[in-house]
Amino acid sequence: MDRTLKVYTKTDHLFAEFVFRYDHERQANAHYTQYRRLYNDDEEDEGKSVYPGFDMDIHLQYREFDSIDQIKAHDIEVVKNNLGRDMTDPRGYTYVYDTAPVLLRYVVANHIGCIGMVNVLFSFIDNTKEVKFLSATNPRFDFDLTSNSLETNVSCILKIPVYTDRDISQISTYDLKRLPEWY
Repeated sequence: MDRTLKVYTKTDHLFAEFVFRYDHERQANAHYTQYRRLYNDDEEDEGKSVYPGFDMDIHLQYREFDSIDQIKAHDIEVVKNNLGRDMTDPRGYTYVYDTAPVLLRYVVANHIGCIGMVNVLFSFIDNTKEVKFLSATNPRFDFDLTSNSLETNVSCILKIPVYTDRDISQISTYDLKRLPEWY
């Protein structure tokens, strides 16, 4: 369910960008950036220039969804609740999810050492997710799985078996370090 929502005004200027993250079990948060136009309404602005005006992290109530349409409706409500006061006409805005796949990498390490790396390649709007675990101890412990956009990255990562000293365990969310996104 990790996703990025971009909100555009009637004039096709970027108004806000919301990045929804689910980094721990049953926890949700979002980071949003609100943008301001570089030029006034009376000035010509073919490049649709904007600059970041306001950044904020918000905590959301965790919720499981049955479809992508439910997620879209939820996201529009989140935008209206947080930025509705700055929206001139809420019906005049366009809500867009990127179709380009996003690659997220997580380094898995704890006090003992590095366990491995997890690559998550997903496209929220295309409803695809590929998870690959690369073990730091032996390539035979590598693990792949596929899922859809209704499942969080963390819930996919928790399905990965980790082999240590003849024991099988799972990755702890506190051992994950998320690296910056790659589009």
